[in-house]
Amino acid sequence: MTKFYAKTYNFFERMQPFKLTVECNFVEFWRYNLIISGATYLSGEQVAFIKHVDEVAPVGSNLAETPQGYSRSPKLELEFEGGDAITLYIYVLPHTMPRTRITNEAKPFELHTTLRRGSDVLYNRRHSIAQWVGDNIEIKFPIEATL
Repeated sequence: MTKFYAKTYNFFERMQPFKLTVECNFVEFWRYNLIISGATYLSGEQVAFIKHVDEVAPVGSNLAETPQGYSRSPKLELEFEGGDAITLYIYVLPHTMPRTRITNEAKPFELHTTLRRGSDVLYNRRHSIAQWVGDNIEIKFPIEATL
């Protein structure tokens, strides 16, 4: 049995802000609404509520092209109040179906998420997102894991 031990943070380290980076270079990422919600905690008490909404269009819009005047950076960086724990939910919701109606031609795209506190990387993962359904991503720190 292998045990993983988390780094012990002192009070000042715990108060450093959490930083979330979401990156996507998929040229048709405009077909998806991006919603991020969650909370940060200190000693079991919620200290901040997290909400970020990037709504391109209502679900079911079936747009033929990017809405005029809309542009989304391929890299989103958000900063949240520090604490000893954080829970994040990232929703990638399609509002417009893929250009092709042939399922195997609509290949999954990559969404890279990174959560940091100071110089520590707490979470770093590349998610494969199905074009037809999007995805729901949950990030929790700390993670107590044993194998």
